[in-house]
Amino acid sequence: MRATPYDIFRKDLLGTPVWMETVQDLETASLRVMELAGRSPGEYFVFSQESQEIVSSTPPRVFALAI
Repeated sequence: MRATPYDIFRKDLLGTPVWMETVQDLETASLRVMELAGRSPGEYFVFSQESQEIVSSTPPRVFALAI
């Protein structure tokens, strides 16, 4: 039995989802999101192709204003 793929997306500055890659399981997806966010901070989410739902996400970005 083959695992259902999970798509990893990153939201751009306008909040538009940008596809990053597809992985075969949720554990791998979670690890990749942490790796990607470590290299390029931002808001990421994992989309299940089977359920057609977001199954994991990073917290929304918070912007600090410089004074």
